[in-house]
Amino acid sequence: MSAANFVPRTSFPAPTLPRAYFLGHHAKAIRKMREMTADIDLVYEVRDARAPLSTRNTIFDSIIGVKPRIVVYTKKDLSAIHPAMFRAWHPRGDYCTVDTHDHTSVKSLVNLSKRLCANRESFLGLRVMIMGMPNVGKSSLLNTLRHAGVGRKKAAKTGALAGVTRNISSYVKIHEDPDILVYDTPGVSLPKTIDAETMLTLSTIGSINVGLIDPTIQADYLLYQLNLVDPSGSLYIKYSPPTNDIEDFLTSYCLRMHRLSKGGYPDLLGAATHWVDRWRKGLEGRIAFDDFKNPSAYKEWEAAHDERRRMERGQQSDQKFRVA
Repeated sequence: MSAANFVPRTSFPAPTLPRAYFLGHHAKAIRKMREMTADIDLVYEVRDARAPLSTRNTIFDSIIGVKPRIVVYTKKDLSAIHPAMFRAWHPRGDYCTVDTHDHTSVKSLVNLSKRLCANRESFLGLRVMIMGMPNVGKSSLLNTLRHAGVGRKKAAKTGALAGVTRNISSYVKIHEDPDILVYDTPGVSLPKTIDAETMLTLSTIGSINVGLIDPTIQADYLLYQLNLVDPSGSLYIKYSPPTNDIEDFLTSYCLRMHRLSKGGYPDLLGAATHWVDRWRKGLEGRIAFDDFKNPSAYKEWEAAHDERRRMERGQQSDQKFRVA
């Protein structure tokens, strides 16, 4: 189909998927964070700039309380979301978008931290805790902050899959005069995600175990999202004409990338895994998930979350009434 006649899908059918990726070390990390919060001056809540709403963990709200917080959107070099959207979502300016390969962008985070906590410095230094969902770039952020601030090599392990950090670190100095000391923490998932599409988003960016969801479903969802970002199909035109059919796309991808099984048949499953992984690693370009063109998306997401909380509390009250 030609790009001129192509019409992308406007919705994605919700498949039956697991709705949680909450592990034992997640619960342990939450308990430890709560214990340490009293000694913390500032929180960096890290989210993936490609999926700014899906990578928001509301558990952190109860942990952070009234502590100053900076929302740090990592991987801005991989995000197709316009910077104006982040400004619209954070009118108070309590956020920062960073590329952990660029020292300049993380230095702006340090400057913002010093401004927000100008009256909190003590002889112990400014103490910061990094929080975020799995594989949103917390450890990479810490390593870049350390290298840019004090010229030292990386202090935290990093990886392309979720779950590399499993324990809260001892403090790491990222700045001198004033001293800024940062604690890295394991990525923590929600005990239950909101919907299947959120789970698909987290899987596609690698924030949960990618083996939980069939690779072909992940590839189909990625194709759907790419068509929303650019309906012309230009983001994958080197592999296939614009299409809504994942089997047609994967067949073209196999032929283009020479991914054939025995007998010369297209290896569709292998192609799905390979293609999604290339996007996950940023090898194919920029991508965006969530309601990324809506300046009110942030407030709408919060309102929907509050409504769900009210409904859950009402259901719990009804259950207690029946038991009584």
